[in-house]
Amino acid sequence: METIWKRISTVFQKCFVVLNFQKLINMTHKNLILEAFKKATAYLVENGIQSPSKSGVAEVLSDYIEQECNFQFGERRLRDYYNEALKDEAIEIKQQAVRDGLAKYLGYEDFRDLLIRSTETKKVLQTENLANTPENDKVHFVAQFLRRNRTTVFIILGCLIAYLILNAVNKEKWMVWEGNKFVEAELDSHKLENGQILLFNESQVDRFKKVQPNCDTQFFNAEGHVMLWYGKNQKGDLEYFTYLGKHPETGKTLKPITRYMIKKYICEGR
Repeated sequence: METIWKRISTVFQKCFVVLNFQKLINMTHKNLILEAFKKATAYLVENGIQSPSKSGVAEVLSDYIEQECNFQFGERRLRDYYNEALKDEAIEIKQQAVRDGLAKYLGYEDFRDLLIRSTETKKVLQTENLANTPENDKVHFVAQFLRRNRTTVFIILGCLIAYLILNAVNKEKWMVWEGNKFVEAELDSHKLENGQILLFNESQVDRFKKVQPNCDTQFFNAEGHVMLWYGKNQKGDLEYFTYLGKHPETGKTLKPITRYMIKKYICEGR
């Protein structure tokens, strides 16, 4: 029994180290977003934009992440992270691609490279090695505490796990296709099984719309980049959308508009 409780106490000791390490990572997330905004602000100032807005700075970072990591992440979400970081609180950037993109913007290979090169991380890892020492006095103290309060500890752990699971589910955001656009929606298990409800994507909600183009529609921007995509619905009819992605009914990837498609199906006879 003594051996079992020593093992449990060792596990708890490791948990404490993990929590400290997670706290450090969250602080690193905060510094990451602050430094990225600082660098992007300096970039805009150097290019003649005095007193850049948060939106303008976030847009620079959003474009960089999409270009370097092939991941669409709206500037509004970046502004939210930045505003949280300004409150002098640790934050958590959940999207791996966003962490890697911001780290690359600051000159690192990725977020992992940033952590490895952090001297604070090394200190935490050293602390973990000390915590694994069998003769550590803290292990003995935790073992004594657990032995005397085992029932209470198990109840607290059960409640904590249940809370974390429920909290994680409730924090997730969802969206559903309505008419000609995606809108935010509550989780519906039946729609989720049928593929009618999707994880919330800010870019899709803000930019992805179904439209009916005509000859006056702007199909390409000034740089010649496509501004319209097309695909067939379940009936086989062509439909047009303002952003890249998949057809909301068939799930098939949309194709970028071409001058041939414009002339044949939209501006016939011109």
